[in-house]
Amino acid sequence: MSIQKQAYNALEAAVGAKYISDDPAICEGYRSGPGGYESGLGYERVMTTIPGAVVMPKTTEEVQKIVKICNRYKVPYVPYSTGFYGPRSHCHVENELLIDLKRLNSFEIDEKHFYVVVGSGVIYSPIQQEAMNKGAYVIIGGGGAQASAIANLIGDGWSPLSHRIGLPHRRILGTELVLPDGELVKMGSLADGSDPFWGDGPGPDLRGLLRGFTGLRGCLGIVTKMAIKTLPFQPEPLVPTGIAPNTALALPEKRVKWVNFQMPSKAAQVKAMFEIGKAEIAGAVTKVPLFWRAIAKAECKEEFWEIWGKETEETIKNFFIVRVLLIGYTSEEQMQYDENVLNDIMTELGGIARPTKPSDESWIKNADSAGMWLMCGSYVSVDYIIESLSQATQHGESYADLKRKYTPPLMPDNGDPGWFQSFELGHQGYSEFLVYWDQDEDTTGVDHFYLETAKMNIKERFYTSLLGPHQPLYLTGPMYGPNYHEWLLKVKDEFDPLWICHPPVPLAHDEFIERAEWMKPLKDWESPKKLPMPKW
Repeated sequence: MSIQKQAYNALEAAVGAKYISDDPAICEGYRSGPGGYESGLGYERVMTTIPGAVVMPKTTEEVQKIVKICNRYKVPYVPYSTGFYGPRSHCHVENELLIDLKRLNSFEIDEKHFYVVVGSGVIYSPIQQEAMNKGAYVIIGGGGAQASAIANLIGDGWSPLSHRIGLPHRRILGTELVLPDGELVKMGSLADGSDPFWGDGPGPDLRGLLRGFTGLRGCLGIVTKMAIKTLPFQPEPLVPTGIAPNTALALPEKRVKWVNFQMPSKAAQVKAMFEIGKAEIAGAVTKVPLFWRAIAKAECKEEFWEIWGKETEETIKNFFIVRVLLIGYTSEEQMQYDENVLNDIMTELGGIARPTKPSDESWIKNADSAGMWLMCGSYVSVDYIIESLSQATQHGESYADLKRKYTPPLMPDNGDPGWFQSFELGHQGYSEFLVYWDQDEDTTGVDHFYLETAKMNIKERFYTSLLGPHQPLYLTGPMYGPNYHEWLLKVKDEFDPLWICHPPVPLAHDEFIERAEWMKPLKDWESPKKLPMPKW
């Protein structure tokens, strides 16, 4: 199937014949891939479709033309950058236009005022390198630097480096947004000038429209340009080592180093994070799952299972690690001072330093770290918790208990309670529960687990940040807010009355449960008989 001919001709006139195609082979190439983030789930099988056509604009003006043509001919469309987010960034309805933004690759750096201005197609890795060349750095998500910086910032945008740099909405500065009707909105200081140095501007702060807390997957418009805040780093080079896909950055240990501390208890873990934040030291402070250590040691999938097979419930139960990244931002003397403070904190809490490789494989620059899920083939973070540090560290055990019911098909992890860390120097905490599976097996249990975690959060009154695009809106909406779903749908209807911008988001999970027979028995909440989304 393809989009209607009149619409295709108009789009071709807007971008040129070279940058639009409805060739089935090309369109098929944009469907979710054979492995990786969320691959193989029922959501992917049921909800993703082959695009009716693919178009590649070069400028904000071309994006506006495309969107206005889609409105004129009622062609649904989805914005797409690197496709790293798997099925959520792909087409969900028939004859949908995929707008591939990789040609929006403009890049500017303002080293004096510490920001970069980039287009939607620019990934993190070159941004990080250019920033480090100028004595600055940016956050790289745990999945690696191959993701579009803009897509990441309006989606999730955090990592262990958030201990020092802070949360993503604070780093979004001047921004250009093409609304679902094709009109252009300039945010931040761009709203009243041409300098994008500031995220605030006259009138309401519209950054919440872009992302809320974890983003709406482009269903309220397309960001084509953004200024991103950078922060001062240190001057020593981080030297690339290894051969892809096993690469790393060798760290100059007098200015940048990881230190792992084995702690006597979880209470000591959390207390250490509080104290490190209170002392205002370190660039990252995190507890990681034990199986990440096995991933780091393994050279292949078989070796991973050989290493991981030696772990037991008891070893998991007694694994209390705090992983700290020290950065000598101003001098070697500052680095030594921070390390002395860190050692004092750990001595008081019973922490014992363990040997740590003087390298980094994913959180500073690397663009090939997506191999972290290769031991099973597929991966997802089933929930994120952003709360106070004391609260954010409590939920993992509940997820681990629930997961036992769905293992297999989920990877056996002996009850590991996930990952938690410090945000914003301990003023906030973060936890993330990760699950892995083989996409070639029956993934029904993974789909069920994903939904049951949402129900668990409601029942136990846990905070969740995966509201809207990741969970059924009519399940979570009445319980959080309350009734935030009514407001979200009013905003969607106001900005996109034709529902042509990435439909059926934010109702994608509601639609999935209606389409997937094996999900229907789990539905025990009320929703409209017909979801408020038009059929074109």
